[in-house]
Amino acid sequence: MNIGKIILKLCLLISFSFFSANVFAKTTVTWWAEANADRDPVFQAKLVDVFNASQNEIELKMEFKEALNDVLRTAMIAGEGPDIVETPGPSYVKEYQEAGLLQSMEGYSKQYGWQDLLLPWSYSAGVFDGEFYSAPKTYETMIMLYNKTLFEENGWSIPTNLTEYESLAKTIQSKGMHVFSYGSTGWQPTHEHIGGMYLNSYAGPDNVYKALIGEKKWSDPEFVGAIELLRKHMVDDGYWSGSLENYYALGWDDFHAQFANRGAAMMTIGTWTFQTTENVFKDISDDWEWAPFPNLTAEGGEPSYLLALGTTLSINGKSDNPDAAAKIMDFVFKNKAIVLDMANDFNFGEFVVPLKFTESDFGDNVNPKVKRYLLTFAEETGKGNYGYTTWTFWPSDPGVHIWKDMEVLWAGEITSQEYMEDHEKLWKKARKNNSLLPVGAR
Repeated sequence: MNIGKIILKLCLLISFSFFSANVFAKTTVTWWAEANADRDPVFQAKLVDVFNASQNEIELKMEFKEALNDVLRTAMIAGEGPDIVETPGPSYVKEYQEAGLLQSMEGYSKQYGWQDLLLPWSYSAGVFDGEFYSAPKTYETMIMLYNKTLFEENGWSIPTNLTEYESLAKTIQSKGMHVFSYGSTGWQPTHEHIGGMYLNSYAGPDNVYKALIGEKKWSDPEFVGAIELLRKHMVDDGYWSGSLENYYALGWDDFHAQFANRGAAMMTIGTWTFQTTENVFKDISDDWEWAPFPNLTAEGGEPSYLLALGTTLSINGKSDNPDAAAKIMDFVFKNKAIVLDMANDFNFGEFVVPLKFTESDFGDNVNPKVKRYLLTFAEETGKGNYGYTTWTFWPSDPGVHIWKDMEVLWAGEITSQEYMEDHEKLWKKARKNNSLLPVGAR
């Protein structure tokens, strides 16, 4: 064969191979998530595999990491880490954003219309220094779960004010049961769940909002009163699992079992527990339901749904593929069916994007309790019936104080007044250091 023809064929082959490699190569986007043996296969099958099958340009790789927060922080500081950064909420975003470790997603938000897709409050929580840096992956609220069968048998009604609340509590205790099942073993910040409910339900969301933006002091009487009422109910009255000692001793499985087996009539917890509760009730004849935590004033009024972001998504400032990362987020935000499928599975509370759901978005496969929550939350928060969780709207130091020093209060070493005065000092410091988190207009 002519040597020239051979060379020509080789050149053509090399050129075609190079062309093919570049034309058909996919952009790989990495996303780190907290490892969970039960949840990880669900994420892989219902999100990663579905996205990868939907197009031929991007390959999404979700990597499940133990102790994600620690691993992520180390990687980000080193200028490494995933393309899509998943954090537990705005306080973590603030840390990375201030350090210049995240890319602004303002342009992507305008390009894809994310502000029109997300519930307004959840979008506002991602705006730092006028730019959109974090998209909400999961939203949640604090609620009361109650044994529906038990309530029906006894003719009990969901309380709507402080008098009804305390009266029902005494009635339940007279039956030999605990009022609420809950505990802090394995997760000490559990205290803030209850603390946030009392601050909003007793002092009122409007006052909480004013304190968040610096128009009121956390040491004002309504906040001190809220914390003192919680101290009384927790320590003196034993509303949670019968005593403070029991509350400290119970972990996740313990208090769920206690609730399912009529050891307690109710359970205060976040909506992230829906599927767990469904599982612990599956082998017993009782049924369960949920209701908003009541307004804890004498006159009562509309209950508030506390706004909370469980996890958020951002783009690594060192990512080589920010456009592809944004396309993945957009895919999620514009596919309600995928989000609802995830929400309906084991991991409800782990992947519930705060989209503007309507009745027509739901199929017959969605758990009625999940459907009622998603629609009710959107409706009530749209009316202004919402408050604020500590883990979404409190900056770092006050956020730690609200739960860590609560044990000092409950031990009787400080008063509720002293506790809230210390809290106010930390907020003053946070304002001075410009470390406050986005709140949005009320």
